[in-house]
Amino acid sequence: MHILIATLHVRASDQAVSLAAGCLKSSLPPEVQQQTELIDLFPEKDARTTCNQLLELNPTIIAFPLYVWNRNRILHISKLLRKEKSGLIMIAGGPEASADSHNVLNEGALDGVIRGEGEVSFAQLIHKLEKGAVIDDVAGYLSAAQSGQCAPTPTVCPDLSVLASPWLSGQLPLEKNCGVLWEVARGCQFNCAFCYDAKGHQGVRPFPVDRLKKELHLFTQRQVSQVWVLDSTFNAPPGRGKQLLQLLIEQAPQIHFHIEAKVDLLDSETIDLLSQLNCSVQIGLQSATPQVLNPLHRNLSPQQMERRLKQMSIAGITYGLDLIYGLPGDNHCGFKKSLDFALRQQPNQIDIFPLAVLPGTELFDHQQEFGIQSERRPPYLLQSNATYSQQDLRKSSVLAAATDIFYNRGRAVGFFLPLCKTLKSSPSAFLQQFSLWLNNHKHIKEQKLLDTESWYPEEILPLQHQYVAEQLDDNKLAKLQNLVTDLINYHFFCAETLLANDCLPNKDIPSKKNWNKVLWKLNPDVRIQSFHFTPEDLERVAGEPLEKANKQLSPDPGVAIFLRQQGEIFIESLDDSFAQILNRAKVKSTIQHLRGKIDGQLADELLDFAITQGLLQPIGSIKK
Repeated sequence: MHILIATLHVRASDQAVSLAAGCLKSSLPPEVQQQTELIDLFPEKDARTTCNQLLELNPTIIAFPLYVWNRNRILHISKLLRKEKSGLIMIAGGPEASADSHNVLNEGALDGVIRGEGEVSFAQLIHKLEKGAVIDDVAGYLSAAQSGQCAPTPTVCPDLSVLASPWLSGQLPLEKNCGVLWEVARGCQFNCAFCYDAKGHQGVRPFPVDRLKKELHLFTQRQVSQVWVLDSTFNAPPGRGKQLLQLLIEQAPQIHFHIEAKVDLLDSETIDLLSQLNCSVQIGLQSATPQVLNPLHRNLSPQQMERRLKQMSIAGITYGLDLIYGLPGDNHCGFKKSLDFALRQQPNQIDIFPLAVLPGTELFDHQQEFGIQSERRPPYLLQSNATYSQQDLRKSSVLAAATDIFYNRGRAVGFFLPLCKTLKSSPSAFLQQFSLWLNNHKHIKEQKLLDTESWYPEEILPLQHQYVAEQLDDNKLAKLQNLVTDLINYHFFCAETLLANDCLPNKDIPSKKNWNKVLWKLNPDVRIQSFHFTPEDLERVAGEPLEKANKQLSPDPGVAIFLRQQGEIFIESLDDSFAQILNRAKVKSTIQHLRGKIDGQLADELLDFAITQGLLQPIGSIKK
């Protein structure tokens, strides 16, 4: 028997971790684990190629975790597999198989689905298949032959201590600087009408602390760089959240943790603990209108949220906010108000999603009551509801895309709010005008605008400069142009350097006597930029009114260097000679060209420093 557990990921990334597959394999007896293989699939390969890839491994059984993003593709692949190998046993699990079991079976060519948490049921199913026993009595299992019958109750593991860890058991690889998806609990004590996280079972079931400690120790040993904490709301209840944070601080202070939190449960003690941790916190705002949230079983006090976020900002905690447009009771005007509220909190990231009416949620089950029209297949996007028209949804999608491009991908958090205040514009009006400007002045079509994944910071930067310059001119504020240009560049290079690799010396540096035989170029992880004001002055501007800052600061033109070493960001002004050398090195150059007309001894000292520190890298010998 050869078992494949095949996961089709959204894309290749640090988050492309086959956690569900690892959990399933860990649940099997050791002798069966030896016959089980985890397969990572990616959407770049077409369905036929993926089908052939799986068949080449000659599987007896294939299990697929099904999610919103891969359901259609996996079910299509299952049909291709069935045509090629009729006796192949195919099973699916995951959110889609649990919430929409009958349709999944009807649309694909699967033998059955497991509803709910699958570890125990999967192990039972494999055991029975191996023995040739009847499988219809496996908990949570619905076979294709039974697809016309009532689906069994989704399984829930009440005691998580009986489950083996996919990390501690070695089923999932851990490489230096990799990312980890880390379950610390299952379930959710809330029951938001649009969310499937509670999966119909309210309450939180934490994993044993001893297991979490061992996993953290392993992550530290293997030099994992970042961990996504899988816990719908880590600080619910608050006491559990504080215990978890203390554990992270004690066991793995060097790892960066991505955490989701509920802001109304954040108290001063929790914020203090978060400030001691290398982390970023994502907070689900969804809407800034309490009247929209209340019928969806969510509470919001805007004043309390502002206070808590201000505390987090003062404590130096990186945080982001989530918004959803298309919620029942909301409209485009309400979404703009929510966006304004969110951006005035100056989050490091704002993630905006269209409402997806997911099977298994209250909204899905009560669509008629909310006047909801939605897609019947993944991604289940809202088409309209009683208060949100199709036209409003289109406007909101364009505004959401403009926000992602200018604010998130454009690295604008550090200058955005002061700029809006200077222009006497609300954040949403500024961004809406930006989308119109892209269309009317840069002839960028709406389809390109909405494809935010295709936008890169380097192409956004010049557009920001052009758009903002026109806005300043239109408002008779051209005197601020140099300062605003500097701020845009400064925050762009700060963000890019934060995301860059450490600047390290090249391992293959030739001996000094051979430097003149080699071509040199600036390390791609080092950034050089000219400014009208010093970096120190630009850092001090922060949230200061721009007109006031412009009066207080004295221009001091120069060149600054941005680089990262041992995880720390360095931003320094350069003297003219060093700036000349590094600017020349933006294109491949000889040592003689880098020297220019700089004094011989000074040039030697500067070049020696630049090469030994990794600022300059050899890129090949000079061809004669």
